[in-house]
Amino acid sequence: MELIKKGKTKDVYALNDGNILLKFKDDVTGNATTGEQDPGGNQVVGQVEGVGMHALKVTSYYFELLNKKGISTHFVSSDLDKGEMIVRPATMFGNGLEFVVRYVATGSFIRRFGQYIKDETSLNPEIMEVTLKDDSRNDPPLTKEILASLNLLTFKQFKKIEKEVKKVCGVVKCDLAKRGITLYDIKVEYGIVDNKIALIDEISGGNLRAYKNGKKLTYLELSQEMFG
Repeated sequence: MELIKKGKTKDVYALNDGNILLKFKDDVTGNATTGEQDPGGNQVVGQVEGVGMHALKVTSYYFELLNKKGISTHFVSSDLDKGEMIVRPATMFGNGLEFVVRYVATGSFIRRFGQYIKDETSLNPEIMEVTLKDDSRNDPPLTKEILASLNLLTFKQFKKIEKEVKKVCGVVKCDLAKRGITLYDIKVEYGIVDNKIALIDEISGGNLRAYKNGKKLTYLELSQEMFG
């Protein structure tokens, strides 16, 4: 097993069989100035014991659910006791793209457009945004035309991923709604796995905002609400 990369919330290892091992950590992202936890944050603001295991638990649940629905993902298996997930290797678009689906205006959306819309306003229809995965440049936003000009995505690939992203996020939104949880927004990643466009990375409290009874759920609270 060879270390490939140390990430903010996961370390990445190459396995001898060609697959990849993701080791989930207890680090949480957020606002470095205030120390507030925020799944949209680009900086590690501390550690919370158990966050890694719970993030893996939620991620495993959703990837298994999506696989059963015939949606392509990189997921192979997970070991909650070890905090590890095995996935198939993926080729990134550039150095990585993030796809954000927003159902409610909040977070960075309000920081950018708060002159025209109030915080926690429902967005109908939902909005999908694409950003570069580039912390040093604060994840700059991209249009489909920019993506094509930078040779990151063709128009055909963009259209397919847009459809898949909304389908995947819709599955998560509906599943959470059955539990009385409202999904405000969610960030997912895609790559090429086995020559097919597929969902990669994770789906957990680390990359979505969810509320219950008007209260924002923390990383741990989301898992506890889902699994007890």
